[in-house]
Amino acid sequence: MRKNLKIVAVATVLLLTVGAFAIVYACSPNSSASATNELTETQRLNQLQNMRPGLRLEAFRRFVAHANATEISGTVVTELKGMLILSTDDGQVTVLVPKMWTLDGQIVNRLELFNTTFYGQDITLKVLKGEWQQSNFSINIMIAYEATGAEAHTYAVLPFNIVPNS
Repeated sequence: MRKNLKIVAVATVLLLTVGAFAIVYACSPNSSASATNELTETQRLNQLQNMRPGLRLEAFRRFVAHANATEISGTVVTELKGMLILSTDDGQVTVLVPKMWTLDGQIVNRLELFNTTFYGQDITLKVLKGEWQQSNFSINIMIAYEATGAEAHTYAVLPFNIVPNS
């Protein structure tokens, strides 16, 4: 019985992870990435659009039920396919980043922002962080919505506003 419970728990965590990715990709406009990257993004969006809206909403609800607004600081290592790799005091951390951001009144894509503007810099990200723990491991998903570096302050372009409670 305990083994079945672990399997169900891991399956639930994986479903939530896929749901978080779905939220980031479904809620972001297309970026001006390479044609290969665009095709992959388009395929993902088509799959998400074919997913029943109720499933997307349920995945979002589950993520939000376990999420907290928090901050994380580190040095930008790279951005790859919507995942920002930060080097922190605790090691490397992966943060999901939406496709489009505002920077000095302009809209820029995440590749340009994190692999050019912020590359190698220490930054602080405001994120929604969902965390799930088991007896011998934990999984967390962080979705960035604001980034601050030495020379720039940016906001993710999202179809909703995230306002942390004081």
